[in-house]
Amino acid sequence: MNFAVTEEQRQLADSVQRLLADANDFDSRRKRLAAPKPDRLALWPQLAELGVIAAAFDESHSGFAGDARTVAVVLSLLGESLAVEPYLANAVIIGRILQQSTAGAAKTLIEASIGGQAVLVLAHDAGTDPFAAPGLRAAGGDGDIVLSGLLRCVRHADVASGFLVPAERDGVTAIYHLPRAAPGLSLSAYRLMDGAGAADLQLHAVRLPPEALMTFDIPAQEVLDDALEWGLLGLAAEAAGIIGALNRATFSYLNSRKQFGVSLATFQALQHRAADMFIAAEEIAVAVNYAIEALTESPSPARSVAICAAKVVADVAGRRISHEAVQMHGGMGVSDELNVSHFARRLATIRAELGCADTHRQRLASLQ
Repeated sequence: MNFAVTEEQRQLADSVQRLLADANDFDSRRKRLAAPKPDRLALWPQLAELGVIAAAFDESHSGFAGDARTVAVVLSLLGESLAVEPYLANAVIIGRILQQSTAGAAKTLIEASIGGQAVLVLAHDAGTDPFAAPGLRAAGGDGDIVLSGLLRCVRHADVASGFLVPAERDGVTAIYHLPRAAPGLSLSAYRLMDGAGAADLQLHAVRLPPEALMTFDIPAQEVLDDALEWGLLGLAAEAAGIIGALNRATFSYLNSRKQFGVSLATFQALQHRAADMFIAAEEIAVAVNYAIEALTESPSPARSVAICAAKVVADVAGRRISHEAVQMHGGMGVSDELNVSHFARRLATIRAELGCADTHRQRLASLQ
């Protein structure tokens, strides 16, 4: 599913598709991630060299696009290819925070991210609602800041070189740059069901200098909320790409597989179910396009409604289509050797990222 509308976006999409076809075909990806030491950054240098990471940043911050539609184009293609590289986490979510920061370190971190030398991840634990106040507390006066606590299931933490950590300080949200090598920080890494990695971060009185504070011209909570909404758009766009790939695989299977001497595609019951899958894919495409247009506007309740709605539609459509695709493929639909099962696992993981559908239904009700 391609959201490109300009010639530049189409050219970028073509370049990304060629890279993924050459370097991230299903068998190569599967073997790479099944290795004793999975290589979850195999594509990262190539994404940097191709300018795909830079596409998430605007021209004033060493990038060349930085708009929501370009981000959606890239993430839909990464979804189709089941890429596990931290593009959404680093280029999009962290990118939005760094581009709004006035801290001296922001420019250096942006350049390192675009060049592929650094992988920064948002370590944000606010419970089931990503827009709730951070659970971590920061202590300290005018000198060093002290962070203590547990941050659970930080996606891509296993490959991160550093983190941006939101924490409550004096009743307001602050965001700190936490290097991976900071004394007192320990990671317990593990594999997620979609093949990506994650880790629990234990902070044992981690001391950070005052310059670790990321400063902004607006409240840090507003910056964080904006970045999270871009993250929700990215998840919806990725889900749309996966859903398109799942539909193509399922419809092709129904046309080629025969039972009682005829194609499965001739069975009326399966035709109706396939039609429902097609409609669900169209619904998510509309929802993502609506969210893309909303992100051209300044933050507002109306913009947040569009973003939350896109995540709800993506979660509902992803669950329905992945279950239908697995069932129509029969027993092999859950086998590791077929990409259908991997698509289903990634969609299940997306449903748990940045709040589930019920969380965003509640937010929609509060916004309206």
